[in-house]
Amino acid sequence: MVAHIFRSYDVRGIYKKDLDEKIMEGIGKALWQTTRDDIAVGMDMRTSSPKLREAFIKGVTAKKKVYDLGLAPMGAAMFYAWKHKLMLAYITASHLAKEWNGVKFFHADGIGFVEEENFRVRDIFLRGKNIKGKEGRISLADNNKAINDYKTYLLSKIRMKKKPRIVIDCGNGMASIIAPQLFREAGCEVFTIFDKLDGTFPNRDPEPTAETISELKKEVKKRKADIGIAYDGDADRMLIVDDKARVVVPEQIAYFVLSELLKKESGPIVANVECTKAVDDVALQFNRKVFRIRVGHPYLVKEAKKRKAAFGLESAGHFVLPSLVPFDDALAVSFYAVSVLSRLKKKLSSIVDEIPRYFFERINFNCADEKKFEVIEKLKTELKKEYRNINEMDGIRIDFPEGWVLIRASNTGPTIRLTVEGKTKKGFDELKKRFNEKLRSGLAVT
Repeated sequence: MVAHIFRSYDVRGIYKKDLDEKIMEGIGKALWQTTRDDIAVGMDMRTSSPKLREAFIKGVTAKKKVYDLGLAPMGAAMFYAWKHKLMLAYITASHLAKEWNGVKFFHADGIGFVEEENFRVRDIFLRGKNIKGKEGRISLADNNKAINDYKTYLLSKIRMKKKPRIVIDCGNGMASIIAPQLFREAGCEVFTIFDKLDGTFPNRDPEPTAETISELKKEVKKRKADIGIAYDGDADRMLIVDDKARVVVPEQIAYFVLSELLKKESGPIVANVECTKAVDDVALQFNRKVFRIRVGHPYLVKEAKKRKAAFGLESAGHFVLPSLVPFDDALAVSFYAVSVLSRLKKKLSSIVDEIPRYFFERINFNCADEKKFEVIEKLKTELKKEYRNINEMDGIRIDFPEGWVLIRASNTGPTIRLTVEGKTKKGFDELKKRFNEKLRSGLAVT
């Protein structure tokens, strides 16, 4: 009944419906059978996180030593685990709504569990109702020291040339603990909104999107800021707006970050299949290759390590900058991005205007978790009869002379997503209309 909470790169469900303390304790018991490593455990500020963390620790200490970080930003928890060569289990539902929660697993090198590893934990959990083991040990990690060590590390690696004026939208999430202090200590002039921890997310949805960050846009204009940054619930995703309060898409972020980074870093760029063609244009300007990967932060970090990449990005706002930290950390990358901006003579809006843009849209369709992959398989069968050049790396991607479309099931929620990009408005509109109808038809027959 709960197998569906084990997803491609984490465990997630609605608290008290799909996931409770008993289940989380069982997940802890199942996890220790998959690894020899001791484990650091951190959590976000969701109201259900303390009880779920306690239950997970009870399960995993049947055999392992646990370093309990308690409430810690995702980046700080990952940095602690990386430095101490520990696995990390982090209790969070990231960008999902307040009623959700779950857990993400990371290896000691910062690479998250991929699908096969999460499904292995699932299979052990489903058949291991009476898993037993001796009592393990719990060590209370110094939470404040872990956060300060992470902050000190970033400050030692990155310097601001000027003093950018920035607005930070913490979204009542984990960025509240560290982001304002980090940027202020670096010399930035910082204004904040929604900077009080609150797991009920009273001010906006945990996921920062163009629609949910209206207050950030207003504040950027009011403060005449150089840049605005919004983070999701656990601060592993970010969204940037320029000085005109326009959303800067990940590919545009990559452009101005790479303009500085590639002066000293070698290696290609890694981008998932949802990223727009603009990333290829960016790579061409810097004479770098782009390697496309399936969606998911574990695949992003894993492929960046494998390819010895200079930079990696996902369209959802995940980034990896291996020369800074070898794991997916939106906070660290946003800090680096602001430092780049502090060295440039142009405003961010001027830089954004120079970057080629395509007609692009991502459309979400509600579809139950237990049905969404079935819908994709049915559509795949039908579309193969009509089109030859289908890429099945992750969902269904079809390329055309005028653009491309991607239909894939979300691995983090009950959603199927249609992504469309076109070189011209006419081509974009035609592709959007055609595949919108196909997807609605596919949903209707399930």
